[in-house]
Amino acid sequence: MYIEIDSSDYRVLHPRPVYLVVSRDTHNVLNVMSASWITPVCDEPFLIVFSLWRGSKTYSNILETREFTVNVVDDKFIDKVWVAGTKSGRELNKWDLLDLKPVEPLRIKTPGINGSLGFLECVLKNEVVLNDTSLLIASVEAVRVNKELYEKYGWNLYRTKILMHSGGKGFTTTSKPLYPST
Repeated sequence: MYIEIDSSDYRVLHPRPVYLVVSRDTHNVLNVMSASWITPVCDEPFLIVFSLWRGSKTYSNILETREFTVNVVDDKFIDKVWVAGTKSGRELNKWDLLDLKPVEPLRIKTPGINGSLGFLECVLKNEVVLNDTSLLIASVEAVRVNKELYEKYGWNLYRTKILMHSGGKGFTTTSKPLYPST
């Protein structure tokens, strides 16, 4: 039996992968935030869309520099993801607080995060304004992955536990891969 729930309960579409997004300001001060509302929207060229609150430090940084990285993380990052998503980059330096280490990018100036499963180097192409949120459309200029965990058709789901956010303090992983029988 189905029941009706609040039509604004977006968690019906969760769990979703949660990423750590790294941005920098014009003084090269790094910021990091957690984000689940990121998805590919085109494969040629590779474009992603990132739904982001316009009051965030990450939003300001991306508008200033027009670039950012999206870092795929596993369950070992759960505490860093929680802090990056619950603290404001306008009030403290989350990069330093979380003791993150950079991985040199190939095509942009904003680094990836050492220890992540991989990261996308993104350049802002367009913005769609929706209320207090914007959809940032970005081209993916380079992709770096841990070569031990990524295969021809994607992540080795037997060896990775990609972190996913369910809502609030609820998280899960891709720890049990399933495949269709036919």
